[in-house]
Amino acid sequence: MIDSRADHGLRFGIEEEFFLLDATDLDIARTAPSGFLEACRAALGEHFAEEMFECQVEVASPVFADLAQAARFHGRARQRLAQLAAGFGLRALCVGTHPFADWRRARSNPAAHFARLFEDQGRVARRSLVCGLHVHVEIPASHDRMVVLQQVLPWLPLLLALSASSPFRGGRHSGLASYRRALCGEWPRMNIPPALPDEDAYRRHLALLRESGCIREDGQVWWMVRPSSHVPTLELRICDACPRLADALCLAGLFRALVGQALLAGDAPAGPVARDACLEENYWQAMRHGCAGRYLVDGRCVNARDWLERAWRQCHPQARQGNEWAYGHAQRLLEENSADRQLQRYQALRAEGRERQAALRRLVEELLEENLQALPAI
Repeated sequence: MIDSRADHGLRFGIEEEFFLLDATDLDIARTAPSGFLEACRAALGEHFAEEMFECQVEVASPVFADLAQAARFHGRARQRLAQLAAGFGLRALCVGTHPFADWRRARSNPAAHFARLFEDQGRVARRSLVCGLHVHVEIPASHDRMVVLQQVLPWLPLLLALSASSPFRGGRHSGLASYRRALCGEWPRMNIPPALPDEDAYRRHLALLRESGCIREDGQVWWMVRPSSHVPTLELRICDACPRLADALCLAGLFRALVGQALLAGDAPAGPVARDACLEENYWQAMRHGCAGRYLVDGRCVNARDWLERAWRQCHPQARQGNEWAYGHAQRLLEENSADRQLQRYQALRAEGRERQAALRRLVEELLEENLQALPAI
């Protein structure tokens, strides 16, 4: 159980993305009905935002001091969004990829910010019908965010493995636990960040990208973890959107603990960044196999459970404080993440005699139910 009174950890925030579905067939909505976006803004205020497709929206949290606050806010926000969607003949689905939607049906958001993305990235942007979970953790001004980034980076494939929720694409098993991350890999500046030693080097890199015309604004650096361009945080971007809110809270708590440990460890000496040679392989294992991957850690091949235990052991008690529930939930999540659950349910539904499309529709219904599940004791 999370004891918010005992939590004196880092402040953080969570952003969740949702697909908008037509309530009749549970496929993605071509466009949001007139009045829906306005109703969402009235109900959720500054915490509601549009996304790059008309069938997507985002809920961005206020700043939290503990996981209990996050649970209350996002539990209510999910319920409110579901109620608003139902009133307009829609359903709101939080998951990495829609199991059977055809990305070619999705309409791009015509707003200028998104129109520029589609102009710059073309078909890569058009294919990116995906939803993610983003977690911001505040970094004190006395610390260098790029130094913290490089210290937490080797652990991020573990968080992807736990979050993986996108095994299907266009009605077919993609062969990956996180097909969303494969699509992210088609974009520039969206995978592993370069080995920049500090924020000064980071700012010089951004300036070069802007001056060369590679980016229009600093926010177009979309690495799997990045310094935020508008708030003093480190932003985790690798994770798939989580159908179960408890899983999203778990990932936020784990990332918060890892950042806390990096802050306690202090700044590394100036000089070249020592990049873990196994990072790319571990990233692939997480994308392909999720919690069943074989991970290369400290010169050994370990499973995800061993890796999680190593991550937690290396965290100082002060970094763990307020995040203990997240570690306990992650141990349970290792038994069956969302990708595992989706594949098992789909196979069971087919074995019952359901046709492929009927099985996929039932899977979406179950994911919608998961989105609104009551949280465990928090």
